[in-house]
Amino acid sequence: MDRIRNESFRHITMKMKSIIPLIAVGFTTASAIARNMPPGPPPDIIAVTLDKDHDHELSSREIRNAGKSLLKLDKDKDEALSEEELRPEPPEGKRKRKKDDGNARNPPPKPPPSALMSAIDTDGNGSLSKEELEAAPEKLLDLDEDDNGRLDNVEVPALGDEDQGPPPGGGGGGGHPPHPPGGPPRGRR
Repeated sequence: MDRIRNESFRHITMKMKSIIPLIAVGFTTASAIARNMPPGPPPDIIAVTLDKDHDHELSSREIRNAGKSLLKLDKDKDEALSEEELRPEPPEGKRKRKKDDGNARNPPPKPPPSALMSAIDTDGNGSLSKEELEAAPEKLLDLDEDDNGRLDNVEVPALGDEDQGPPPGGGGGGGHPPHPPGGPPRGRR
């Protein structure tokens, strides 16, 4: 009886020795995938592009220049922005999916349009025509609930949280460094 128990124990031990490395590889792979995934939803490319100084609000000047700023996303130079041009860039180091990649056949659902996109995209087709870009400043001011000529992150949550630094993605240019943690200097409002 002891001999049978010992053989069973050895058999189980041998099986465990072959399974443990597989489990370790699984945890390591899952951990690597999680580290390379950006937290939360992708950044709102319109907010990132318009908020040139990364202060989590759109000044009257940023609103006035909205159409011109957004045209920097116009890769094919047709003076309009297609859905493809309005997609945020993949995070640094990410490869583009190949058409034969299994995930390319079942892409994740699109997030709902931001308040900024909804205001500018008056026909709701997911792209911005030349006319919509020209009317962008006027349409953005429709979101200005306190009529101060600016949009802040309370009126447009896509502009981000002042306490978290610049919006994710860091793009938008403008030549200004992002504000230090804690947001921009107070007193602009």
